[in-house]
Amino acid sequence: MKYWFLLLLMLSFYTCTNKTISDTTISKTIAIDTIVSDTSFDRFQTNKAVFVGFSKHEVDSLFKLDDSSWVDMRQLIPDLEIDLRYATTNNFMELQIYNCPKCYLRMRVAKAVMQIQNKLKEQNLGLKVFDCYRPQSAQYKLWKKKSDPRFVTPPSKGSMHSRGGAMDLTIVDLNTGKELEMGTGYDYFGREAYWGYNNLSAEILENRQLLLNTMEAFGFKTVTTEWWHFSYRRAWFKLSDMKWECN
Repeated sequence: MKYWFLLLLMLSFYTCTNKTISDTTISKTIAIDTIVSDTSFDRFQTNKAVFVGFSKHEVDSLFKLDDSSWVDMRQLIPDLEIDLRYATTNNFMELQIYNCPKCYLRMRVAKAVMQIQNKLKEQNLGLKVFDCYRPQSAQYKLWKKKSDPRFVTPPSKGSMHSRGGAMDLTIVDLNTGKELEMGTGYDYFGREAYWGYNNLSAEILENRQLLLNTMEAFGFKTVTTEWWHFSYRRAWFKLSDMKWECN
């Protein structure tokens, strides 16, 4: 019995040692400092992410990461147009709530967005993003300004933005760089922005339908009152208050 115990102890030590070496090797291979993974599953995460840019090998390696890992979308999809309104005063609050315009999503969601971008490119179109991951602390600021659950998710419930699983976006023409006409601007709180509002031109209705069909084909769902808002529904993530670095 004594020898069996010693043998099991040695095997346990060997396994842990190999795991450590393996994890270290993987980290070096994919430049693990370029992502943040929520491994503790606390209600609110406060990790900070630092991105140094990806080589092709590193981008390929990203797809081996855990679904909950944070990814900077500009690094993953360099041609993704990003106009993060809450990093400016050009929003319904007229208040800047992000220190800098960086678009983060969970790895699982980022993969779907990459597929959408590639699909739209077949028509010389692409995505333009107004908001991505939104720290839970920022959600409180929005709720304080617009305490209406039709347009802003109550912080007590937790927005899909704060889970890294939602985006506010539209479609742009890659030839002209112009947004397709959707009937209203971003964050317009009126019936004209509702999906059920049909007193619009045929072109606008067609553009909205293209956006809806494309997003739904890759696992996203919208809400009744905002044509620009889409949440990924094939995975569920914890609420987070991760803050990104500005450099």
